[in-house]
Amino acid sequence: MALGVSGDGFGAAGLLAGCESWFSVIGGTLPAPALKITRAALSGDADAALATSERLRPVWDLMAEHGSLRVTAAIAEYLGLIEAPSLPRPIRGLFAADAARVAEIVDRLGLAGGAD
Repeated sequence: MALGVSGDGFGAAGLLAGCESWFSVIGGTLPAPALKITRAALSGDADAALATSERLRPVWDLMAEHGSLRVTAAIAEYLGLIEAPSLPRPIRGLFAADAARVAEIVDRLGLAGGAD
């Protein structure tokens, strides 16, 4: 049995606290920042892991507000990784104003190019 952490905003803290795995939603869509957090945490570089996670605070806040599945789907749609609407019924995607917030955050954080 392995102890893991779920909830992307808690990934860095969980790994630093000794969790053996991080069950990430965003990792498949934005692998670069998830990998950067994971590598830093597993190497014991708490400052880098926490700073990278904190940099993604706007994404974590959106996930807390709208759910990680819906936000991650909106990111993937915005990046052109999948066609909209991508979520199966009866799950609703984000409303246009919220999807625009996702796009603005992705652009502001430079996540469209796979950056961390």
